Amino acid sequence: MASTEQNIPTTQSALQWVRVSDKNPFEWTTSAPVIQPSQLSNNQVLIKNHAVALNPVDYKMAGSNFANTTLPAVTGYDVSGQVVAIGKGVKDFNVGDEVFGFLNLNSSNGGGALQQYSVGEADALVKKPANISHEDAATLAIAFLSAMDGLRQVDIDSSTSIFIPGGSGGVGHFAVQIAQIRGAKQIITSASKDEGIKILKEQYHIKDVINHAKENVVDRVLELTQKQGVDIAYDATYVESSFEKSIQTVKQGGHWIVLGHFGEKDSPEAKLVAKQKANLVQADVTRYWLGPERAHVKTLVQDQLKQGAQWIIEGKLKPYISQIVKLEEVQNALENLKQGKAGFGKTVVKLL
Repeated sequence: MASTEQNIPTTQSALQWVRVSDKNPFEWTTSAPVIQPSQLSNNQVLIKNHAVALNPVDYKMAGSNFANTTLPAVTGYDVSGQVVAIGKGVKDFNVGDEVFGFLNLNSSNGGGALQQYSVGEADALVKKPANISHEDAATLAIAFLSAMDGLRQVDIDSSTSIFIPGGSGGVGHFAVQIAQIRGAKQIITSASKDEGIKILKEQYHIKDVINHAKENVVDRVLELTQKQGVDIAYDATYVESSFEKSIQTVKQGGHWIVLGHFGEKDSPEAKLVAKQKANLVQADVTRYWLGPERAHVKTLVQDQLKQGAQWIIEGKLKPYISQIVKLEEVQNALENLKQGKAGFGKTVVKLL
């Protein structure tokens, strides 16, 4: 049996995903079911959610259901909160522990963070340090892990040049900071809004920020690298027109990292990278649940979440939260994210 030390309601408020559609896939409800302690499997915990970070995958999954989730369901995969019940096989957590991490993208058993209570797998959660806020901790899941996943696959040292298109995005602003932490010699990024450019320069101390709405990105990167091109480009924009440009900035033998499912064999991106005589690297945290990395989810995810938290404590990593919204405001916040109106960094939902 699972622990039942805290009083747990049977229903809750939630943003439910009710249909596979790019338009209006969600409905607000105040009567979604709460998974009860007796329903938890061995490795699951029930979390009372304090903060949730939004990601493009939240609306992308609703539009395609790439994980074949049974509907109705709840999306939202970045969570920070308090454990209120544990499965009988859970050894690392106790009721009352504050935890953060990311939820199973393929779970139909109470998964999804955009509700008051969520079910998480213990392997993808870690204890939250007391001196980190729930809001900051919630950002250290999909976006931070995606940035880490791409950059862990390449070597970065004091001789490395790296270009990160979209440095004002959720993944981008983490990738910029990770490159700094790992000691890259030259970091080039891009943004299109004055606010984003200012933040990148003043708060994250990036000297070379290209305004991709006004400047020729390829020409500027080549100019900044004395026509050599960069050792690494990490394109987390999801925009194919950006891919075409960022691939051209990579020197022969360098690495082009792409976020998500792009870059599959015989894809336009793969062909362009081959033409550039560079190496293609894919960063995709969904493979932790749906692919070959599943067996290593505990080591890869927990180690990187702990590292992110430690960097925050040390002042090396600073998540940028552009806005904090309430749960009932999430539908509008996701639409803004979809339309590119969410602002710099991350949008966080505060539940408590």
